[in-house]
Amino acid sequence: MQGVVAFLSAKDIPGKNSFIPVGLIAMIEDEELFCSGNIKYAGQPFGLVLADTQNLAHQAALKVKVEYSNVQKPHVDMREVIASGDKTRIKVEVEPQHKVQGETEAAHVIKGSFDIGSQYHYTMETQSCVCIPTEDGIDVYPASQWMDCVQISISQVLNIPENSININVRRLGGGYGAKISRSALIATSCALAAHKLHRPVRFVMNLETNMAAIGKRYRSAVDYEVGTDDDGKIQYMKANIYEDAGSSWNESASFAIPEHMKSCYDASTWAVTIFGVRTDTASNSYCRAPGSTEGLTFIENIMEHIAKVLQKDPITIRIKNLKQDDSTILNMMYDLKVTAQYEERKRNVEEFNREQRWRKKGIAVVPMTYTFAVWGNFAVLVSIYARDGTVAVTHGGIEMGQGINTKVAQVVAYTLNIALELVSVKPSNNLTAPNGMVTGGSMTSDACAYAAMLCCKELLKRMEPAKQSLKNPTWQQWTQAAYEQNIDLCATHMFTPKDDLKPYNIYGVTIAEVEVDLLTGQHQILRVDILEDAGESLSPEVDIGQVEGAFVMGLGYWLMEYLTFDPETGQLLTNRTWNYKPPGVKDIPIDFRIYLRKKAPNPFGVLRSKATGEPPLCMSCVILFALRNALSAARQDAGKPDEWYPMNAPATTENIFLTSLTNIDLFSL
Repeated sequence: MQGVVAFLSAKDIPGKNSFIPVGLIAMIEDEELFCSGNIKYAGQPFGLVLADTQNLAHQAALKVKVEYSNVQKPHVDMREVIASGDKTRIKVEVEPQHKVQGETEAAHVIKGSFDIGSQYHYTMETQSCVCIPTEDGIDVYPASQWMDCVQISISQVLNIPENSININVRRLGGGYGAKISRSALIATSCALAAHKLHRPVRFVMNLETNMAAIGKRYRSAVDYEVGTDDDGKIQYMKANIYEDAGSSWNESASFAIPEHMKSCYDASTWAVTIFGVRTDTASNSYCRAPGSTEGLTFIENIMEHIAKVLQKDPITIRIKNLKQDDSTILNMMYDLKVTAQYEERKRNVEEFNREQRWRKKGIAVVPMTYTFAVWGNFAVLVSIYARDGTVAVTHGGIEMGQGINTKVAQVVAYTLNIALELVSVKPSNNLTAPNGMVTGGSMTSDACAYAAMLCCKELLKRMEPAKQSLKNPTWQQWTQAAYEQNIDLCATHMFTPKDDLKPYNIYGVTIAEVEVDLLTGQHQILRVDILEDAGESLSPEVDIGQVEGAFVMGLGYWLMEYLTFDPETGQLLTNRTWNYKPPGVKDIPIDFRIYLRKKAPNPFGVLRSKATGEPPLCMSCVILFALRNALSAARQDAGKPDEWYPMNAPATTENIFLTSLTNIDLFSL
């Protein structure tokens, strides 16, 4: 075709045909950049079309013909793989921390299962990259959360030195984990094209290709057996949790599930085993709050199950199972119940359900203790320009909407005691932040702000002699005097876990109220109250935005984002906005109230603050339980007893309608 420049495939790769740097965190096996013959999943890339324009490249790609042999039915259903017992596809990833004991003391034995679906990382910007050949190598502008991963991947694919690869990232149009290791697939392809053609190349994935080629949040499932006393206190629990890895074992989130499943509860009698399950789908990857979201939801579902069987208030069951040595979450639950008028609203919900036949309401509460780990390495460089006193900062984190640049700039201005307008945060690059860790896990804002603070303290210490000869100098006079005394006005610090930041707990409580139309399955979220523990927030507006955004992303996960694969071909059928629905403006809570916990400084965080990026998403499962309470009222009106029933996620409009048991036989004039 005129305007088509080249087609590249596996045979054109000068180095190793893998975009995965095995040995980096959670990267344990190679994944081919371009398929060399054995297809792992429908949508796997096997070549790259290069053309003068993006539209032309897409048109040309549609003309590529592929012949397949030895076609087999793919394994896309995790439950089917589990039932098969195929040891090549199932492996134990986390052994139980405790032995099962206490079966004989249990007055009630409760068994159940709960399956939750996957979720596409719905970023504003799809996977993309620009590569420009230079005299000393190649300049790379990837949409990546992990510069080091991209650098190493390009080095091994092109077989060139790492120091010839210059990575620059200004910001991302969203990440959510999709641009950790998966961004290397696009960046290495783009770099290969620029390397082969000796010209700049821009690569932007269209939505359909992006959704087909890139893995998503792990689908998960749990089978459990719980023994309780008459009050609902867990005497023992046996649980098998399964996570759908997709076509490779890379980026497993299994390690996070057991810790976050404990949440605020006494887990001393729990025996939880985590299994990885390999299916013929794109290799799944970390998605905002990976492992923690699933772990907390599994235990909260079990608490709801216990409450229903024992016919007790779910809050009472939760309180019975709280850790005895931590009163924080209990106090927060009581505080939010008062602030949100929970008891009054619960009575109103019950009265509404008695009076209404085809509309039902539900209200639910979910507490959370989120164990926040400290890990990684994040370098920061702070430079002061002497003549006007302005400050430039660059750090190893990636700005992707979480406000990391805002927080870093605020901490620099605060520490130097200067106006925020004097601080400029520059793009991240692998020269000032080599060998850096991935931006993820809500850790990076803390780490970069902390490292920036130490850089500023070092600069102030260096500049102190220059101040002694001045009388009440302005900031600009001070910096100029330091320059004239040949004081180095550039400082660096690389944060590591050896620094003063220590692991800590993040606490939260959420109350949600919903209303369901039983004739259609449609619903509205009437009100959500979230009490979030942010310590002494570095930037309250940023943190409240993070709480809101994380919770709404969770609403999509639990209510509407449903992925469907063709069982015969493995092709993803829900691959665009026509059939895959993230939350819209009408889906958010009508009344949305965020409260940051007051008078709760964090001695282990940056300037007494706590992270906020991921924990609120974990509590979004409260919507499932509020819906379940509404549907329980509907099922009783339909003649069913008030008992536990299966209700997997996502709770789409169709599933809500079917679960309500509404049918034509119930209609009467």
